[in-house]
Amino acid sequence: MTRGFYTRLAWTGIQKNRQLYYPYFLSGIVMVMVFYIFHFLATSEVVHTLPGKAVLPYLFYIGEGAVGLFSIPFLFYTNASLIRKRKRELGLYNILGMNKRNIASVLFRETVISYGIVVVIGTFVGFLFSKIAELVLVNIMGRQVDYSIYVDWKGALVVLVVFAVIYLMILANALWQIHANNPIELLHSDSQGERPPKSRMFLTVLSFVLIGAGYCAAADVTAVEYQLAQIFVTVVLLIAGTFLLFICAFVVLCRILQNRKTYYYQTSHFVTISTMAYRMKRSGASLAAICVLVTLVLVACSFSVSFYAGSMEVLQRTYPYDLSVRVEIPPEKIGNELAEGTCTEGYRAGIDAIISSVMGSVQSDAGQSAEQGSFMQAQAGVGGEGCAVYFANMLAMFVDGRLDLGRDMRDTWFTPGSGQYPGWTEGNEEIVWLHVLSLEAYNRLCGTTEKLGDDEVFVILEKGEYQADRIVLNDSGAGLNVNPAAKAVPKMTDASISLDNDRTRDDRITAHGCRNVFLVVSDLYDFMGGEEGSMRYAQKNYMAYDWEYYWNLSASEEALYAIYDQVQAHIRAESEAADTEKTMCFLKLERGENYYALAGAVLFIAVVMDSVFIAVTALIMYYKQISEGYEDQRRFSIMRKVGMTQKEIKSSINSQMLTVFALPLLVAGVHLVFTSNIVYMMQKMVIADNKPLMIRVMVITYLLFAMVYSLVYGMTSRTYYGIVNRGD
Repeated sequence: MTRGFYTRLAWTGIQKNRQLYYPYFLSGIVMVMVFYIFHFLATSEVVHTLPGKAVLPYLFYIGEGAVGLFSIPFLFYTNASLIRKRKRELGLYNILGMNKRNIASVLFRETVISYGIVVVIGTFVGFLFSKIAELVLVNIMGRQVDYSIYVDWKGALVVLVVFAVIYLMILANALWQIHANNPIELLHSDSQGERPPKSRMFLTVLSFVLIGAGYCAAADVTAVEYQLAQIFVTVVLLIAGTFLLFICAFVVLCRILQNRKTYYYQTSHFVTISTMAYRMKRSGASLAAICVLVTLVLVACSFSVSFYAGSMEVLQRTYPYDLSVRVEIPPEKIGNELAEGTCTEGYRAGIDAIISSVMGSVQSDAGQSAEQGSFMQAQAGVGGEGCAVYFANMLAMFVDGRLDLGRDMRDTWFTPGSGQYPGWTEGNEEIVWLHVLSLEAYNRLCGTTEKLGDDEVFVILEKGEYQADRIVLNDSGAGLNVNPAAKAVPKMTDASISLDNDRTRDDRITAHGCRNVFLVVSDLYDFMGGEEGSMRYAQKNYMAYDWEYYWNLSASEEALYAIYDQVQAHIRAESEAADTEKTMCFLKLERGENYYALAGAVLFIAVVMDSVFIAVTALIMYYKQISEGYEDQRRFSIMRKVGMTQKEIKSSINSQMLTVFALPLLVAGVHLVFTSNIVYMMQKMVIADNKPLMIRVMVITYLLFAMVYSLVYGMTSRTYYGIVNRGD
C-alpha cells in the first residue's frame, strides 16, 4: 500500500465519526488540563508563599494523583463507547481485504493522533488556565502576591508520560476487542438480536441488603480519623449496591409492572415499560456510574462549602483572643500559685514587657487593623489589657445526662493515645472535656455578675442546656445542686487533652468531637479537694491545671508576629528554667491563616474535582444518548409503521427518558441523606461543628446540581431526538 495510506485512513475515520470523537477528545483534554493545573499548583512558588504552605502542595499532589487514576476508567469508557459504534466499520475493512494486522495499524495511528491532539491542546489550555487557577486560589485565601507567567516544563513532561501510558492501555484494549471478534460478528454487531432481560431476584434483594448495610455503616461512624476502614467499606457497599440496583432491581420493577395487565396494556405505559426493561439491562451500569459520580459531587461540595463557610465562625470560637498563652501548673504547686502566682510571675512579667516594647515602637493603625479582617477583631471583656485566669481541665463522664465526677476514666472504653476508641459516646455514657473555673474567673471572662450559693454550681454546655438538677462528686453519690441562672459560654482558647500519667512534655491531642462542658464553682482549689483532690483527679481524670493569659491587640500583622515570636521565645526559656511547666502560645492571626488556607484549598480542589465529575457525567450521558438513539431508531420507525402517532411516540420517549435520567439524581439524593453523618463527622474532625449550616449547604447544593443536571440532560437529549427522528 502507498505510504501514508493507513494514516489517511485513520484521519478519515476520525473525521467521519467526529460526533463520537469530538467528545472523546474533549474528555481527554479536560483530564490533561486538570492534571497539569494540579501539578503546576503543587510546585508553584506562589503557593509556597501562601498560608498553609506546608499542607497545600501535599493536597494538590493528591488531587493530581486522583485525576490521573480517574482518567483511566473514564477514558476507557469513552473509548469503549467509540469502538462499539465503529465495529461495523472495522468489520467492513476486514471484508474488503484488510487483515487484523492492517486494522491494528489504523487503530494505532488513530490512537497516536488522539494522544497528540489531547496532550498538546490539554497542556496548552492547562498552561492558560493554570495562572487563573492560581489567582482564584489566592483570592479565596484573601492574599496578594506578585505574578510571573511561566510554563511548568516538568509538569508538561509528567503529562506526556502519564497519558502516554494511559493511551497505550486504551490501544491494547481496542486491539483485544478486534482480535476477539471475527469479521462477520464485527459487521453485524449493531444488528444482532437482544435477549429479553431476566428478572434476577437474588441480586435485586442483594442490592437492597448492600445499600442498607452501607447506610448502617455510615450512621455508625463517630470518628473519621479512626474509622477510615469502616468508611472505605461503606463506600464499597454503596457502590456495589448501586450498580446492582440499576442493573437488576429496576429490571425487576419493570417486570412487575408488566405483570400488572391493567397498567401495562395502556398506550402511555406499554412502550415505556417494555423499552425501559431493555434500556436498564443495557445501560444500568452507565446510570449507576452517573449516580455514583453525582453522589461524589454532592458529598464533596457539601463538605467543602460548609467547611469554608463555617471556617470564620470556627476561628472566632476556637481562638477568641489575638494572643493566648497557656502554662500548665503542676498539681503540687497549684496551692501556692493561686495564692501568690509563684509559677507564672516570670511568664506574665515577660509577656507584658514584650507587648509594651513592641506596641510602643510601632504606631497603632485602627484602619489597618480593620482591613485585616476577622482575624483581629477585639472581644468584649478584655479590651487592650491582659486577662489571666485559672482552669482545671479534665475528662469527665455524663451518665444519663448527669455530670459524674466519681467515675474513674481509666476504666472506660477510652484508651489514651491508642486511637482505637470508637468515639466519645457509648450507650447512656458520654465522655466530655470538662473545664472547671472559679466564679470570679467566669464573671471576668463573660462580663457578668453571677452569684452562687454554698452548695451550688453552674454547668454550661456549648450547645443546649444542662437538664439535670445535680452533679455527682464521688463514688458515694454525694453531689451539688445546679443553678440554672448562668447561660453565657466562657471564651476560651483551643482545648487539649493530656494523655499520659507521666505528664511528659509532648503528650497533647486536640479534643476533636469531644463536647466542651464548663463547671463554674465558688472556689476552684477548694472544690477540687486541695492537694489531695488534685492528685486524685490528675490520675483518674487526666486532669491538668492551666494558667491562661489572653490579650487582644490592635496592631499590624508585622507587630503581631513580632510579639508572637518574642513571646514564644520567652515562654520557652521560662519553661526550660522551671523544667516542669508545659507551655503553649497561640496567635489568632497565624492559626486563622493556616486554618482558612486549609479550608480554601479544600474548597478549590473540591470545585475543580466537581467540575471534572460534572463533565464526566455529561459525557457519559452524551454517549448513552448516542448509543441508545441508534438502537431505538429502527424500533420507533417500526412503531410509526404500525400506527403509533408522532405525538404518542414523543410522549413515550419523554416518559422513559425522564424516568431513566431522574433515577440517578433521586438515588444520589437518598445516598446523600443517609451518608450525611460521614460529612458531619468530617466537619467535626476539622472542628467545624455546625450541623444546621451543613444541612443548608446540602439542600442548596442538591437543588443547584439538579438544575445543572437538568440542563445537561436537555442538551444531550437533543442528540437522541435527532438520531431517532432520522428514521423518518
